Amino acid sequence: MLFVGVGGQGVLKASDVLARAAFLAGLAVKKSEIHGMSQRGGGVTSTVRFGETIHSPLAPSKSIDFLMALDRVEGEKYIAELAEGGKALFIDDDLVRKLEDPRVANIALLGRLSTELDIAEDIWDKAIAMEMAPKFVAMNIQAFKTGRRQR
Repeated sequence: MLFVGVGGQGVLKASDVLARAAFLAGLAVKKSEIHGMSQRGGGVTSTVRFGETIHSPLAPSKSIDFLMALDRVEGEKYIAELAEGGKALFIDDDLVRKLEDPRVANIALLGRLSTELDIAEDIWDKAIAMEMAPKFVAMNIQAFKTGRRQR
């Protein structure tokens, strides 16, 4: 999985939740991230690899199964890294309008991704609760569920 966006969009937080959910599901997990000039609106990427055995956090070129793009321009930069049959998920205005707060769009898009993965919904809820500050857990779980319904 490759998550891309710009600083402040929650790229790293969404990848943290995915990594936690995969770990809670009993899978081996490796994660890497590049912050770049994220504090100045620059690109941010995070790769999450999981499965029975993972040897490296970095994915070989053109081997990404899912691209999660929180920013259209950043997503277009990495679309060529998709493996044959890979999927790109881009944030869209329709999804954002359905959210209580647009700052949880990253977790809503993760909800969309979750429908493609064999990880139980209750594990996702636990992962969100473990990765978010307590006062933001309910709002993020709601955003996740909204994303799951918006395939």
